[in-house]
Amino acid sequence: MKGIYKFMKSNNKITLSEKLFIGKGRVRKCYVHPDDQDLCIKVATDHKRAKRSIQREIRYFKRLKKRDTSFAMISQYFHPVQTDEGIGEVYELVRDYDGVISKDLRYYLNLGDKKLTGKILNIIEELRIYLLNEYILFSDLDVENILLQKVSPTEQRLVVIDGIGDNNQIPFLEYVPALGIKRSIRKWEMFRTQLIEEFSCTADQIKKFNE
Repeated sequence: MKGIYKFMKSNNKITLSEKLFIGKGRVRKCYVHPDDQDLCIKVATDHKRAKRSIQREIRYFKRLKKRDTSFAMISQYFHPVQTDEGIGEVYELVRDYDGVISKDLRYYLNLGDKKLTGKILNIIEELRIYLLNEYILFSDLDVENILLQKVSPTEQRLVVIDGIGDNNQIPFLEYVPALGIKRSIRKWEMFRTQLIEEFSCTADQIKKFNE
């Protein structure tokens, strides 16, 4: 991520052209950073809750950094930038070892490869333990906002790129772990149910959050 500190200090407005476009969700659009292929810029959509949702997530990321949290399985947030579409937020862009932007869980589970699915289930367990041990709250785990990154030809990891944090306006769950874990159990169960309903091969192989 060369030159990241230059980006932080620069007041130049960044142009987000169509060729840099990666994708669009409910509250954000995502572009490759034109000056660094290992970064992406997320900007708000026209959704009425977009800006508030983004700012809430950013505040949470800043608090995670103050806690010295490991970002091993979530894409890291860096800083804001000025763009031709308004304020953008710079995040890590998750790429495979060969430089290709990593694909989401849905893509790989849809392949129906039993050996690969077995590996994915093991890595999902690693994600569960990571979120629990690091006490990272999540509001919306989904097969489309979790990427499978190929770290090498034989090694993979999961990286959550969206849905991190507490979507309550007052972030009290961070400071009351018993309540935060209770909420995480419920959210993980929703994710687990989605996997089982869409991919029957995962049934009974994904643990509950607090097991």
